Amino acid sequence: MIETLDMQGQVRLLLHAADGSLLLDRMHRNRIVRSGRELVAQHFAGVAGAPPNIVSHMGVGTGGTAASDDDVALVAERARNAVATPTYSAIVDAGGIKRVKVSLQTVFDFGEANGADPLREAGIFTASAAGTMYNRVVFDAVTKVNTFKLTLIWDIVF
Repeated sequence: MIETLDMQGQVRLLLHAADGSLLLDRMHRNRIVRSGRELVAQHFAGVAGAPPNIVSHMGVGTGGTAASDDDVALVAERARNAVATPTYSAIVDAGGIKRVKVSLQTVFDFGEANGADPLREAGIFTASAAGTMYNRVVFDAVTKVNTFKLTLIWDIVF
């Protein structure tokens, strides 16, 4: 075999004030966990019984523990929202290999995911509750309050 499937992802966190001004714009690389790799494999080759669900939601939480391959949930999930319709684009990586980039987005509006403990983690899931976690990222603390909304834009490259 001469090629590997090196899936990679990163999330962009955007904070916007009520007047639309941008307060924060940060990028963080994520970890695609084992359950996420298994999900891709099952979609590729199939499984007995009903096929697994596709990714459909993003969650945020307060857990600051580093992401590991064995994570199956956020450490301390606070909120989860559905993702908008995914977009697909063709890219060429640094090695000249043609790849596919999938971009997912969700918004935690002014009244969502607020709390005194700062948000420190996010993940992509196959359901509005529980489900399979595809990936997890830990980021610099963001204290979410009702004076701004948080947008997550996640790019996964296959």
